[in-house]
Amino acid sequence: MAEIIMQRKYKQDIPNKEKSQHHSTNRKRMPYLISSIFIPIIIGLVVMIIVNNEVTIFRLKRTADTENSTIIKTIFRNKPEKGLSPEIVQIVLKDKGLFDSRRNSSIQGFSHEFQVQDGGTAVYDHASSLLWQQSGSQGEMNYEETKSYISKLNHEQFAGYHDWRLPTLEEAMSLMEPTKKNGDLHIDQIFDPCQVRIWTSDFRRDSMSWVVRFDSGYCDYVYNDGNIKYSVRALRRR
Repeated sequence: MAEIIMQRKYKQDIPNKEKSQHHSTNRKRMPYLISSIFIPIIIGLVVMIIVNNEVTIFRLKRTADTENSTIIKTIFRNKPEKGLSPEIVQIVLKDKGLFDSRRNSSIQGFSHEFQVQDGGTAVYDHASSLLWQQSGSQGEMNYEETKSYISKLNHEQFAGYHDWRLPTLEEAMSLMEPTKKNGDLHIDQIFDPCQVRIWTSDFRRDSMSWVVRFDSGYCDYVYNDGNIKYSVRALRRR
């Protein structure tokens, strides 16, 4: 009798043991199932965060670069030189990146950000903080006559200002374009093409002044004794 009872108990224990083993196996597999589901999700989220951060950083950097590019300006000398030599001119042209068909022809020239102002009578260059006459003198004049022309501009407060002057050589050369963009002139078409060659305030020596030739694409010095006549394009700095 006791043997029969033991056999029945053994038979009852077998299913219970199998169930226990099954539950134990399920419990062991559960962490694997959870990890197999959630780990790829977590990895995907981390990748998305990293990618989004990199995109954000790139956009911020590009915005900062753009903002900085509008802030950085090239400052050109605004005080006249009384003994400006060709050797110094060549150094300045290369240092400032200014095009000259004879002295510095392998570059693209100065990059402008022009804006027409005062109803079209003036052109402001945001890249150099220089405000130019859009046109200039309607006729050519000798160097002495340029003084009366500038004085008249200031007396009449041309475009609302009274501090107009002749440009220095490097200021005037900042307008020089490497190709002819305004008819046969190396100057932006935003300007009046009537001023083919202009005076500057710089001297090679007392009897010779530096001039800019937009028709030829280079600067040169000429006698200022009254026989040679060129145009005037005045400017002021903001």
